[in-house]
Amino acid sequence: MDKDVLKKRLMASCEAHLDEAIAAVEKAPDGQWIAASEWLVREAFQDLMRESYQELVQARVNATPSAKQAVFSPSGRRGPTIQR
Repeated sequence: MDKDVLKKRLMASCEAHLDEAIAAVEKAPDGQWIAASEWLVREAFQDLMRESYQELVQARVNATPSAKQAVFSPSGRRGPTIQR
């Protein structure tokens, strides 16, 4: 796993989601800053967390030759259990 490449991809994703959160607060009308932006900000960071975790786990799978033979889906579909 090339940690530097992975870090750059994750940082780019983080910046994009941060921009999305900032835009949500900036676009919220006066008097409704929280009501109009809270869930949009929460959604942006939840997407970041999910995408980051999937990226990290996928990088680990790609770096582990034996894991490529196992059935695995970071999106939640279950396949055979991988024994440790």
